[in-house]
Amino acid sequence: MAEQEILEKIERLFVDHFSGKLVDLFAEIQKLNVELDVKSKYKSEFAYNVLEFLIKVKPGETTSYYEIGSQIGSKAYRAIGNACRSNPIPLIVPCHRVLKRNGEIGGFMGKNSDNEWETNLKKEILMLEKAKL
Repeated sequence: MAEQEILEKIERLFVDHFSGKLVDLFAEIQKLNVELDVKSKYKSEFAYNVLEFLIKVKPGETTSYYEIGSQIGSKAYRAIGNACRSNPIPLIVPCHRVLKRNGEIGGFMGKNSDNEWETNLKKEILMLEKAKL
């Protein structure tokens, strides 16, 4: 497939995503044989384990820092947040689907929940994905 055709298909995926269709961006981009070498972007195996877990959280689903920790065998919840914060390809690797354990929205893009526009953006993305909040 030509590079231009791949870019157009990726653009279509994002348009569909922001139109409210449930699109698993990571899986769909991989189907285009685009290598998403995310492992090399992380400094530790721990952060990569967080990333691997996030990739499995599908559109419409959410998880929590606690649940991620339980699944990867760690109680280092702040470190999990730091791994999410250093996500090199947000939306594709869905760190926005991580909520606080109590179900509150929490931080986004490295900002805490006191930063209103980031929190609102995260909430809007989750609503587009039909996540239960």
